[in-house]
Amino acid sequence: MKLHTLVPPQGWGSRSQLEATMKDLADVRGNRDGLWDNEGKAAGKTSGFLAGQPLVEKFQNFLGAGLRTKDEVGTLQSFRATKEREWGQPVTQLDLGQLRNGELFAAQKAIALERMGRHPSEVTEGFVQAAGRVNGEEIAPRDVFWQRFKPTAPPSGKVVVLSPGFQETGRNFYEQIQKMNALGHDVIVMDHQWAGQTDGVPGGLDRGFGVARDVAAVAAHANQVAQQEYGDRGEIVLFGNSMGAGPGVLGALLMNDNDKIQLDGPQMPKGVKAVLQAPFLRATPSVTNDALDLASKLPFLNKISAPSAGVPVINSDKIGSAKGAQSAVLEDVRAQLRSMTAAEDDLSTMMSMMEQGLRPQGQLFVVHGDRDTLADSAASVALKERLGDQVELQVLHTTNHVLEQNPGQQDHAIQGLQRLLDR
Repeated sequence: MKLHTLVPPQGWGSRSQLEATMKDLADVRGNRDGLWDNEGKAAGKTSGFLAGQPLVEKFQNFLGAGLRTKDEVGTLQSFRATKEREWGQPVTQLDLGQLRNGELFAAQKAIALERMGRHPSEVTEGFVQAAGRVNGEEIAPRDVFWQRFKPTAPPSGKVVVLSPGFQETGRNFYEQIQKMNALGHDVIVMDHQWAGQTDGVPGGLDRGFGVARDVAAVAAHANQVAQQEYGDRGEIVLFGNSMGAGPGVLGALLMNDNDKIQLDGPQMPKGVKAVLQAPFLRATPSVTNDALDLASKLPFLNKISAPSAGVPVINSDKIGSAKGAQSAVLEDVRAQLRSMTAAEDDLSTMMSMMEQGLRPQGQLFVVHGDRDTLADSAASVALKERLGDQVELQVLHTTNHVLEQNPGQQDHAIQGLQRLLDR
């Protein structure tokens, strides 16, 4: 057997990604619950404890792919071609050569659209060039990937800019996006530099203000969409998760509203409202997090882009944990140890600014688990104390850090968003 027959063709990613996509296809042809290996069970039943472990999922899918991967490729190509004939158009208008593993992306999007009951005209994608300075410092430019999900109810005129957390992409948020669309909101979700289709090193994070600058650039793009599509009714609102909420959304709001972000191109508007879901403002004190902090400072080792390993454990919900692990395998999500502390200095600058009386101008809704194992909930409490009535804080009794794919917990941020918009 020649080695090249073991490796998927160009554009199809790795063996584990290919087999994971086949499992996703089996699910959409089965009980459509977004969980793998349970098609003979009732929807919503996970396949066991190991279903929530990204490294285990990756290894199992690597072994599960056929020795000759052309059968899997052929099945996925056939599914996509069938759907494109039904839709009457390609699954994406982008040149697949622009994308990382473009053929795989197209197949995965076709599966996702089928599961969600959506048409390609409702879910589009593209790139925004993010370039400019934050706090007087130049941030290296990069092309930031976005996907737009149009509302499935009468349009509200609101365009939600969704900023994922570290080791997440926009595809982690399909469930919350669907709920926002059902409320009439347009959603533009971005990929950050650490995973997905945006320029960057897998698992890498340049600095906190790099995340803030990229959020501001996508917000500026979304504001143009809001004005063009909805006129005077058009308004953007930011929605961030974890690292994408702390240095990302809060950073973009604080720095932009105080004239400390200068983009090369359209500017983000001021006074924007925002939802912060489990925002990362500092790490929760723990032995595990202290060890990761130390490891993040080890030369050479801290730059290795290692596959997502599920450490620390940030989700005790079985369904949410399983879906998170699946997403990590589908997109070969990785992490560099140095990314764990790369935002610290800029977060410290942000906290100092607010202590001096500088603040974002818009209203905020914050939801956080009281025993969050990664992002310290006490920092969200301190943010509420500092900004007062400008912040509505909802504290959940949970150890979960990742809320967006957890049944029963994903709705809190959506409900908070609605209260924010109704004011």
